[in-house]
Amino acid sequence: GAELEFKRAIELNPNSGDTYGAYGLMLSALERYDEAIKVQQRAHELDPLGQRIDVATTLLRAGRYDEALRTARQVTDVDPHFAMAHATLGWAYLLSGMQDQGLAAMERAVSLSSGSTLFVAQFGQALALAGRTGEAREILRQLEELSRERYVSPYHMAYVHTGLGEHDRAMDWLERAYEERAGGVYGIKGSFLLTTLRPHPRFEALLRKMNLA
Repeated sequence: GAELEFKRAIELNPNSGDTYGAYGLMLSALERYDEAIKVQQRAHELDPLGQRIDVATTLLRAGRYDEALRTARQVTDVDPHFAMAHATLGWAYLLSGMQDQGLAAMERAVSLSSGSTLFVAQFGQALALAGRTGEAREILRQLEELSRERYVSPYHMAYVHTGLGEHDRAMDWLERAYEERAGGVYGIKGSFLLTTLRPHPRFEALLRKMNLA
């Protein structure tokens, strides 16, 4: 149903970068990566400023790390203050085995975003994966404390627990994210941030519940 509506929206306004961008996110969530990249490249052609980083993210999801690294670098070169681009660049470095560069880029994303919990949580996950578990747990503590004052997405909490290898706790938060329709939960199927959760029976059950299995 969603795909039919996206295609209809494009028929009605074939020059909408936002529509192509949203359609590309849906295709990426379904692991239809070649289609997603083509659609997202069209979104960038129509709206270069508004649609800047999704191609790099989809390349990461597809396991095309060298291409993702080049694409993310191009974005940060053009806009060095774009936090999401630095986070994506950080994951491209990390997944390519360049740990120090990856962590530095992730930390840069946190500073540029004024402490957005999205980037703080991803930085915590990256620290955990790098073996710096004490720092990762401190970030988790900070997020838990912050959640008593304002909303923190359960999706973000799942990131840190995943990095720490606490898969049951991560699933608790992912299931809560699904119930709350929080964050980017629609994209969990091929998320490079949740790779280690894929064999978990609760992850498979959640995919089935979301009609993604």
